[in-house]
Amino acid sequence: MLSINATAIVVFLIVWILVLVLTRIFFKPILRILDERAARIARDKAAASQAQESTERDLRRIEQGLREARAAADAIRNTAETEALKEKSRLVREVQAEGRAEVEKAKEELLREMEALKKDLDKHTAEIAETIEKRILDR
Repeated sequence: MLSINATAIVVFLIVWILVLVLTRIFFKPILRILDERAARIARDKAAASQAQESTERDLRRIEQGLREARAAADAIRNTAETEALKEKSRLVREVQAEGRAEVEKAKEELLREMEALKKDLDKHTAEIAETIEKRILDR
């Protein structure tokens, strides 16, 4: 059968001592380093996730600001266009009124000149008539 002698016990004790020594000297530091690494990775992932969320919030805020700025610019542009159209209409009305006034002034001047020419013509007609009458009667 199987007999256990002192060599087997010594080998068994050496293996256990080796396991204890390796655990304290080798496995525990490696496990501690692996745990620290896992913790650092978890912290970095959390920080990256937080940074990404912050970036997305900032991007949404910037996009909202751009939308508001565009809306404000559109409102300002529409207001400016409306004011420009009102100013244009006012200027057109003024120019038309000035044009009408000048036309009326020109009509009045033409009427005065026409009256003056009629009076002058009447005077010349009378003189011409006298001249014709003298020539006809003197013959």
